[in-house]
Amino acid sequence: MKNVLAAAKAGTNQRKRSVRDYAKYGYRILLGMLFRRKVDQCGKLLRVAGGVTVSKAKQARLIIGDNVLLFRNTGFYLDSSEAVIEIGDHTFINRRTEIICKKHVKIGSHCAISWDVAIMDTDIHRIEGMAETKPTVIEDNVWIGSKAIILKGVTVGKGAVVAAGSVVSKDVPAYSLVAGVPAKPIKENIKWHI
Repeated sequence: MKNVLAAAKAGTNQRKRSVRDYAKYGYRILLGMLFRRKVDQCGKLLRVAGGVTVSKAKQARLIIGDNVLLFRNTGFYLDSSEAVIEIGDHTFINRRTEIICKKHVKIGSHCAISWDVAIMDTDIHRIEGMAETKPTVIEDNVWIGSKAIILKGVTVGKGAVVAAGSVVSKDVPAYSLVAGVPAKPIKENIKWHI
């Protein structure tokens, strides 16, 4: 009984939604429905909060899961016919974030990607003697802070946090916090919540 009362009390402390909140939610759903034309595969309840850029080569694929939220001025750049960008369920991508892909960029479920983030699987320009592209993977439940850069060939492990302004050039262990240029682990066994 105590658990039921505690749950009921916790529920009363939640923010009450206004008509404006519901209108904003509905508008984002409407923009998401219109945005589906630019997507090759899309789950339910895509929400879009403003203009989102999609630049795609023929046969490139943009795949979006359920309950994804894309904020204004997000950009998806699929620069070859082999390019595939995948975004998992319940992930949000904030303002002015750009994802640049020539082969494969995969973002897992329940990820929080802040504003002004760059995620890429390519150097964009070819450097002699180096691979031009390597897959980039962001596993489930990852938080990427503002203005972070995730470079080609990196895997960001499940539950990890990338601090704001970091440049990630090497794999990030699961459940760790990385920071700096280049990013280095500064804390292990972390847990974060939206």
